[in-house]
Amino acid sequence: MILQALAQRYYDTAATEGAVPFGWAKRDAVFALDLDENGVLHNLLFLDRLEDKKRVRQVFLLPEEPAGRAVAIKPAFLCDNCKYIFGMSEKADGRDKKCFEASKSLHIELLGDVDSPTARAIVRFFENWDTSADHSVLSPLLAEKTTADIFFKGRFVFQVNGRFAQDDSTLQEAWDEVNVAKGGEQIRCLVSGIDDTLVELHGKISLPGVSMGSVPLVSINAESFASYGKRKVDPASQVGRKSAFAYVTALNALLKEGNHHKRLGNDTIVYWGEKGGEPEAAAFSWIGDPKEEDELKLAGIMEKFSRGDKLELDNCVLERPFYLLCLSPNAGRISVRFFYQESFENMLRNNLEHYRNLEIAMSQNEKFHYLPPWVILSETTIKKQAGDAAPLLGGQLMQSIVSGSNYPMTLYYAILTRIRAGEKINRTKAAIIKAVLIRNYPKESEGITVSLNEQLDKTPYVLGRLFAVLEWVQQRSADGQLNATIRDKYFSSACANPGSTFPILLKLSVHHIAKLNNSGYFEKLKGQLIDKLDGSIPFPTALNMEDQGQFIVGYYHQIQYFYTPRKDKEENDND
Repeated sequence: MILQALAQRYYDTAATEGAVPFGWAKRDAVFALDLDENGVLHNLLFLDRLEDKKRVRQVFLLPEEPAGRAVAIKPAFLCDNCKYIFGMSEKADGRDKKCFEASKSLHIELLGDVDSPTARAIVRFFENWDTSADHSVLSPLLAEKTTADIFFKGRFVFQVNGRFAQDDSTLQEAWDEVNVAKGGEQIRCLVSGIDDTLVELHGKISLPGVSMGSVPLVSINAESFASYGKRKVDPASQVGRKSAFAYVTALNALLKEGNHHKRLGNDTIVYWGEKGGEPEAAAFSWIGDPKEEDELKLAGIMEKFSRGDKLELDNCVLERPFYLLCLSPNAGRISVRFFYQESFENMLRNNLEHYRNLEIAMSQNEKFHYLPPWVILSETTIKKQAGDAAPLLGGQLMQSIVSGSNYPMTLYYAILTRIRAGEKINRTKAAIIKAVLIRNYPKESEGITVSLNEQLDKTPYVLGRLFAVLEWVQQRSADGQLNATIRDKYFSSACANPGSTFPILLKLSVHHIAKLNNSGYFEKLKGQLIDKLDGSIPFPTALNMEDQGQFIVGYYHQIQYFYTPRKDKEENDND
């Protein structure tokens, strides 16, 4: 299903500007060999451009690189590295000369009978190049370490009389003719369902984070990954050349286009709509990962969603099928975390439902009203870096968001761990806990609202509120001149084992309240909360993980209520 959807993406965009034809690929090059018609190398042209003081590689439409070059010697046509073009490498081990001879044979075979000045110049270059000689054109580059590093690691293309060889129509026809005529075992392709030539090695995918730069999506790296009856040396799957080229080209293109992928922790989320689905992909980019400038637009959609109105987005077809593919680098391989297909409308509604689950009382100076997934991930880490999150968590979180399924409990436990470690219970942590409780435990979490619910009498929630009152009283009694509060010393134990902690806190509160001018208000509030616990006194010995979440939400709600201005409290009460 994944390969079929990606192959269809290639065919849907085949007629658009900049589409890649069969047998070609968009590849970058660093140098161009400036040849005359006799194949004499006059200069090496540096192709990188400077943009905002940064070097940017030029990308060209070039014949695709043959698969499986890690061990085998397989030259590429019209674009290759210094081993194949010059017979040179940093480590002269004899292999570089073999690479040059293979490239020479390929170009002479394909271009020897082509009637074109460009073709004749390239053939003569290979025929006359002496791999053992010192060449004055290359000497200045190799003399400096910086340029030498670029020389040995970059790719080279040919330029004859100021024109790139890959732009010559006669050379393009020569490559297309050979590429189409490639023989091999004929099979019924599993992707397209039509007869095609079996491809033994699939093209590589340039996925961020892969240690080897680019690796195949479909491959057999060891016998344990092979299908039944297959061996490591056998083709990875019954996929034809055209389908393999289509899905590889489509996926690489999606990974280069900003509106079609997002990094989330260590995972990469790739998304696209069926033919004509560019508006939906662009909309998903800012809805799924909102920036500050997207807050107003998202608020308008959320308002419609909350009222139950029909959702509308500019130029978007809500019924269009939409795809999400989550990929993760894994020791030189690509792991598929999940693949999800749904109508764009359902995926949109699930995203909006996720934001509604996260809604919780907050201060006016919060940066994000709608929390992006990367902010949620970063809250689970010590350094608040999303990239440090648990390896599988990013994909699990995104899958739960777009599908409307339960949130990963790994996320919930990670937040509880950070709180137990003494971190502040901020808006993000409280929102995550609230969202998990509402979606994963809908019956048990009834009554948990955006802000303080004074009518909710669930024991864990009330205990959290009571702890907030006791901490607030302690702070007020010391006029804020405290280096640490009861939260720093007792919160974790009160949350997990209230039976052994709250008696101590209530005794301390008697002395704290006695120091206050308005002690009556806090004494009354403390009494009201204790009255709600009539059936739970003595206090519960222990709270389970779900109850601890309610405790934290109750604590956060009560603290936010204390910080809310009187005017806002009255407006909320009237609502």
